[in-house]
Amino acid sequence: MEPIADLSWMKDLLTGQVVERIPLGDYRAVALQMEDSDERRHNQYHYRLLIFPHRENKPVLSLNLETSLLGAPCLTEQTGSEHQILADAEEEMAYEKFRRWALERARAELHLG
Repeated sequence: MEPIADLSWMKDLLTGQVVERIPLGDYRAVALQMEDSDERRHNQYHYRLLIFPHRENKPVLSLNLETSLLGAPCLTEQTGSEHQILADAEEEMAYEKFRRWALERARAELHLG
Protein backbone atom coordinates (compact mmCIF):
# COMPACT_ATOMS: atom_id res chain seq x y z
CA MET A 1 0.00 0.00 0.00
CA GLU A 2 1.18 3.50 -0.74
CA PRO A 3 1.09 6.29 1.86
CA ILE A 4 -2.02 8.45 2.05
CA ALA A 5 -1.70 11.55 -0.12
CA ASP A 6 -3.60 13.90 2.20
CA LEU A 7 -0.86 15.33 4.39
CA SER A 8 -3.24 16.76 7.03
CA TRP A 9 -2.31 13.74 9.16
CA MET A 10 1.02 15.43 9.97
CA LYS A 11 -0.67 18.49 11.47
CA ASP A 12 -3.18 16.30 13.30
CA LEU A 13 -0.40 14.14 14.73
CA LEU A 14 1.28 17.28 16.10
CA THR A 15 -1.80 19.14 17.33
CA GLY A 16 -4.21 16.32 18.19
CA GLN A 17 -4.27 14.31 21.38
CA VAL A 18 -2.82 10.79 21.04
CA VAL A 19 -5.47 8.63 22.68
CA GLU A 20 -3.58 5.36 22.29
CA ARG A 21 -1.06 3.41 20.23
CA ILE A 22 -2.21 -0.02 19.06
CA PRO A 23 -0.09 -2.87 17.65
CA LEU A 24 -1.88 -4.31 14.62
CA GLY A 25 -0.10 -7.28 13.04
CA ASP A 26 2.69 -5.95 10.81
CA TYR A 27 1.37 -2.43 11.38
CA ARG A 28 0.98 0.03 14.22
CA ALA A 29 -1.97 2.32 14.74
CA VAL A 30 -2.11 5.73 16.36
CA ALA A 31 -5.52 6.94 17.53
CA LEU A 32 -5.98 10.71 17.63
CA GLN A 33 -8.64 13.02 18.96
CA MET A 34 -8.78 16.55 17.58
CA GLU A 35 -10.17 19.51 19.48
CA ASP A 36 -11.38 22.75 17.94
CA SER A 37 -8.99 25.26 19.47
CA ASP A 38 -10.69 28.25 17.90
CA GLU A 39 -14.36 28.69 16.99
CA ARG A 40 -13.33 30.21 13.64
CA ARG A 41 -11.10 27.28 12.66
CA HIS A 42 -13.17 24.12 12.64
CA ASN A 43 -11.26 20.85 12.27
CA GLN A 44 -13.08 18.48 9.93
CA TYR A 45 -11.72 15.45 11.81
CA HIS A 46 -12.90 14.44 15.27
CA TYR A 47 -11.11 11.09 15.58
CA ARG A 48 -8.51 9.51 13.33
CA LEU A 49 -6.88 6.09 13.37
CA LEU A 50 -3.65 6.33 11.40
CA ILE A 51 -2.13 2.99 10.33
CA PHE A 52 1.62 2.83 9.74
CA PRO A 53 3.63 -0.15 8.49
CA HIS A 54 6.30 -1.11 11.04
CA ARG A 55 9.49 0.93 10.55
CA GLU A 56 7.69 3.43 8.27
CA ASN A 57 6.84 7.01 9.13
CA LYS A 58 3.94 7.61 6.72
CA PRO A 59 0.47 6.09 7.21
CA VAL A 60 -1.01 3.88 4.49
CA LEU A 61 -4.54 3.99 5.89
CA SER A 62 -6.54 6.55 7.83
CA LEU A 63 -9.97 5.82 9.28
CA ASN A 64 -11.80 8.90 10.41
CA LEU A 65 -14.84 10.34 12.09
CA GLU A 66 -15.23 13.65 10.34
CA THR A 67 -17.69 16.34 9.40
CA SER A 68 -18.54 16.48 5.70
CA LEU A 69 -18.60 19.71 3.68
CA LEU A 70 -22.35 19.79 4.29
CA GLY A 71 -21.86 19.56 8.06
CA ALA A 72 -22.94 15.94 8.54
CA PRO A 73 -20.87 13.53 10.67
CA CYS A 74 -19.54 10.57 8.69
CA LEU A 75 -17.07 7.70 8.82
CA THR A 76 -14.41 7.92 6.12
CA GLU A 77 -11.39 6.05 4.82
CA GLN A 78 -8.24 7.33 3.15
CA THR A 79 -5.84 5.12 1.20
CA GLY A 80 -3.29 6.45 -1.26
CA SER A 81 -4.99 9.34 -3.04
CA GLU A 82 -8.52 8.06 -2.35
CA HIS A 83 -10.86 9.53 0.25
CA GLN A 84 -14.28 7.97 0.56
CA ILE A 85 -17.29 8.31 2.82
CA LEU A 86 -18.25 4.86 4.14
CA ALA A 87 -21.24 5.63 6.37
CA ASP A 88 -23.17 8.28 8.22
CA ALA A 89 -22.24 8.63 11.88
CA GLU A 90 -23.79 9.81 15.11
CA GLU A 91 -23.30 13.49 15.94
CA GLU A 92 -21.54 12.70 19.23
CA MET A 93 -19.99 9.27 18.56
CA ALA A 94 -18.01 8.08 21.57
CA TYR A 95 -14.35 7.19 21.08
CA GLU A 96 -14.91 3.53 22.07
CA LYS A 97 -17.55 3.08 19.35
CA PHE A 98 -15.28 4.76 16.78
CA ARG A 99 -12.37 2.57 17.95
CA ARG A 100 -14.35 -0.67 17.47
CA TRP A 101 -15.46 0.36 13.98
CA ALA A 102 -12.00 1.60 12.92
CA LEU A 103 -10.11 -1.47 14.16
CA GLU A 104 -12.59 -3.84 12.51
CA ARG A 105 -12.29 -1.91 9.24
CA ALA A 106 -8.47 -1.76 9.48
CA ARG A 107 -8.20 -5.51 10.04
CA ALA A 108 -10.42 -6.15 7.00
CA GLU A 109 -8.56 -3.67 4.75
CA LEU A 110 -5.13 -4.99 5.79
CA HIS A 111 -6.25 -8.65 5.62
CA LEU A 112 -5.42 -9.29 9.27
CA GLY A 113 -7.15 -12.15 11.05
